[in-house]
Amino acid sequence: MTSETVSSWRAGDLEAIRSALGIPVNAASIGAIGRAMAELERDYPAGIAVAVGCLERIAAIDQQLASTQMAEPVVIKTSRKGAAAPVPAELPKRKLDVIEFATELLLEEVATEYALPESTGPSLAAQRRQQVEALLLVLPSLRLWQPQAPPRFQGRLERS
Repeated sequence: MTSETVSSWRAGDLEAIRSALGIPVNAASIGAIGRAMAELERDYPAGIAVAVGCLERIAAIDQQLASTQMAEPVVIKTSRKGAAAPVPAELPKRKLDVIEFATELLLEEVATEYALPESTGPSLAAQRRQQVEALLLVLPSLRLWQPQAPPRFQGRLERS
């Protein structure tokens, strides 16, 4: 007699699936998720463990993405330009003296270059997309319920 570990859905898995796939909240979509979960439980109970694992990994990635804060810029280079000689105590007072006096020696120019450190956001987003695709392999009927991304460039062409 062999003992099989039978997987079953947890209480929050329906909501976890809905939020992981970005499915909108309405009665029809919740019903579709419930039907897909029941179908998987009936036809392939071992697939529930795979789906739950995907949900856990997606939740962990979402938590990492939420906790990732915008990194402070890092100073790469600072350069200064200033007076080549000390500023005299007595500055010129007459207009003719000012013209002869090199006033650019009194100016100071500061240039600072910044760079943003590399973010882990894009790699985490790619990992999340992989987990969502794995979840959709187990629950393929839910692909129809995902919101479609609008085309990046859309508009009307008009003749003038």
